Amino acid sequence: MGKNAIMRMNDQVLVDLTKVCDFLHELLGRQLSKDSKDWLQQKLKESKSAPSTKQLYLFFGTAPRFIPKTPLILTPEDTRRAHELREGWHLEGWTTLQLARILAVLSYPYVDHRDFTKIVEQLFTTAEMLELVALYSALPLYPYPESMLLRAAEGIRTNMTVVFDAVALRNPFPHDFLSEGAWNQMVLKALFMERPLHQVWGIDQRSNAPLAKMISNFAHERWAAGRSTSPEMWRPIKGQHVTLVLEDLRHLFTLDDPLQHTAAVLTCRDLDNPECRDVLSDFQTKVEQVDLANWSWESLGQYYWRLKDIPAN
Repeated sequence: MGKNAIMRMNDQVLVDLTKVCDFLHELLGRQLSKDSKDWLQQKLKESKSAPSTKQLYLFFGTAPRFIPKTPLILTPEDTRRAHELREGWHLEGWTTLQLARILAVLSYPYVDHRDFTKIVEQLFTTAEMLELVALYSALPLYPYPESMLLRAAEGIRTNMTVVFDAVALRNPFPHDFLSEGAWNQMVLKALFMERPLHQVWGIDQRSNAPLAKMISNFAHERWAAGRSTSPEMWRPIKGQHVTLVLEDLRHLFTLDDPLQHTAAVLTCRDLDNPECRDVLSDFQTKVEQVDLANWSWESLGQYYWRLKDIPAN
């Protein structure tokens, strides 16, 4: 966790909202025009002096008229500060409009747990797509994360790619709070929707045997249908029931795809047991063509998605 930024209490992660809001305000102050900043400042002042949920909901709808949807310009220091305030919090891909909406939510003077949950639930219920993206992206910042579990599950079930990405990618909330079953379903959905697995925060830490079996079954379904698979899909196998995937690893070496061979070698390296060493020995010629000094799961994922010409960074 970021030093002095987050504490655990009764299984909750409490973020220092004052510091987070100050940070968001600073970022917006660097990118917004004077007119946009004046409008935003006025709305935040009104919200603080005379709280009105109706005004907050109107803010979400009217903000695009005053706040541009401009990609955030981030410095390395901004990225460092974001991680310090909330481990795993990424602002890459956020826009000024998205940031302003979340600043309005986090700045609102809610009364208690129930009040906050009611306010955010109403925002989710009436949100259009970009508003949903903003609300889901902010999951790791909300003060009562346990109240967001059902909403996170709803976001995972969606077929809207940008909304799913807001929950599943560059977001530490799933890693920190989803049950094993919900986590596994999210990872499998990411594979089904062909999303970049290397952007799932904590993908290496939450490997588990049921997920290994689900990935193996998914791969077999794809192969049976004559369809390709992402080489990233084997990354979560770490340490989980090697017998489930031994034949899958052998199959990867039979494919005419060096990236699949690389994935097999990386998986065997992670599992590091006699059975995997036998697999590597049986395909020694192809193994020798994989330069592990230049490959990691991260670099493999990034390279694969660049080849597919799908933005993943």
